[in-house]
Amino acid sequence: MPLIALLTDFGLEDTYVSEMKAVLFSQRQEHIVDLTHGVQPGNIIQGQFLLQTSFHHFPPGTVFLSVVDPGVGTKRHPVAVHYRECWFVGPDNGLFSFAQSGSVHQILPMEQFDRRISDTFHGRDLFAPAAAMIASGKLSVLSAPVHLQEIQPLKFHDTAEPGRSVIYHMDRFGNLITGIVNALAGQVAVAVNGTVIDRHETTFGYGEQDLFLFPGSRGFLEIALRNNSAADRLQAKINQPIEVYPI
Repeated sequence: MPLIALLTDFGLEDTYVSEMKAVLFSQRQEHIVDLTHGVQPGNIIQGQFLLQTSFHHFPPGTVFLSVVDPGVGTKRHPVAVHYRECWFVGPDNGLFSFAQSGSVHQILPMEQFDRRISDTFHGRDLFAPAAAMIASGKLSVLSAPVHLQEIQPLKFHDTAEPGRSVIYHMDRFGNLITGIVNALAGQVAVAVNGTVIDRHETTFGYGEQDLFLFPGSRGFLEIALRNNSAADRLQAKINQPIEVYPI
């Protein structure tokens, strides 16, 4: 049975994640993993970045049940995208912009869903049962191929030229994950809120008590502060633009 991986902005304080899992379990889906539920509320770009930089570590056939859906209940479409041997199930709001070349299908609510679809909880009532059916090979829940709405594809900085990048994510340690590719390690400096960071290290243990850049495990340069939070030091935020300079 394929793995179902969950990504949401629900957090763990409420029952939303458990209710989605209950629907999956009721459909005999037992192979479930939490990718993350820590996406900032409504932050589609962060959710897109985390999906785009992590899905390739999962086995072929994995179904990514992904709900970052500030437009829930509006005219945006529910979709399932088949891309690089995986399925991505969720709202057509830009979350899957990286998968434009995949096969995109609109989800068709069916009587097998066993419940009225709430206008405010499509994660439980629409996307979870659809993901369960797709994982079971029941593709009758899908329409003919349609076009994916591309809201905001991520932009990565890949040359040692002056320009701009973005902080796409910050982890719980306060490391700031940029959109600058690791190949530019040692070649660029960045400026965040007026602070220039031009030191490069290979890992945390070599850093001293100052800000530095290092090649991150997602393939992009990260800003760190050894045994402390670079995010706090720099007063940085997700989706914040940063300046890039050659050194």
